[in-house]
Amino acid sequence: MRSARELGAQSGYDATTVAQICQLARVGTSTFFRYFPEKQSVFLAPEVELWHRYLEELPDDASTMEDLNAPLEHVLSTAGEQWADDFAASLDLAAGSMALAKHSFDHCVEMECTILDRVVANGTPESLVTHMRVGVFLASWRIAQSRWRSADDRTIDSLVSLRREAFELVRHLGSDLHTG
Repeated sequence: MRSARELGAQSGYDATTVAQICQLARVGTSTFFRYFPEKQSVFLAPEVELWHRYLEELPDDASTMEDLNAPLEHVLSTAGEQWADDFAASLDLAAGSMALAKHSFDHCVEMECTILDRVVANGTPESLVTHMRVGVFLASWRIAQSRWRSADDRTIDSLVSLRREAFELVRHLGSDLHTG
């Protein structure tokens, strides 16, 4: 991952090859592909790691916005500054590459489907409300990460703060819709 990050920072995602990453990391391509099934996987590893940890902590009976949010709060609060640095580098590379940005968005859509499937499999009705709840929860994450990418302070604490702010806004808007 460090080799990919270094090469990506120098040449960009699109111009960086798996062969170059392997050469700098001093590993064979078969070793690379044992850990990363595709080139974009190494660049999106911080994002994938975040959502993998999230899914491990998502309770079986999650059905409310708070149920969806609590595991993300915990995962982010325990992620650490090295993860934040890796994630920031990943976001920067995605901002410079439509291909990598698309893979990141595709991963977000995949997580939406996975979370929705888990929530429904555990008894929450597959309704428009459930779909909206999961979709809006993830939209608040995307908004927070987008704001964090352009922030001067890209620490884990600032990401957690932006995430909480976005989530609270979503909750507030949701109650306005419910009462209006």
